[in-house]
Amino acid sequence: MNDITLASIRREIQQAQQPLLERIAAQSNEIETLRTQIEEADDWATGVFYALNQILPLLLRDHPKAAEIQQRLQASDDRYEELLAHPQQAEEGEPAGMYEACKMLNRQWAILGVWPNIDPR
Repeated sequence: MNDITLASIRREIQQAQQPLLERIAAQSNEIETLRTQIEEADDWATGVFYALNQILPLLLRDHPKAAEIQQRLQASDDRYEELLAHPQQAEEGEPAGMYEACKMLNRQWAILGVWPNIDPR
């Protein structure tokens, strides 16, 4: 009689686990899909940054508004550093990462000599 009871208990446990195992499998598939989508979005964003970094220095060098553009990028650069050091100072919906591309462009273009009278950091 104990064997029958143990067998029925095992069967009940397996039946109870089945929906959980199916949910885990479905969530694993969903996670893999999301991971692929994130990688694709990251590749696209990297491509946009690459294009900007290839084209804009040619257009900005000696442009009459270059100093103004640099000041705007510098403000974003400063805000990025400020939020990294003090994340509690961020406004709602203001992650430091939203300023990172401007920081990178500002510094890269300073190194390339795009900005007039600006020394790279």
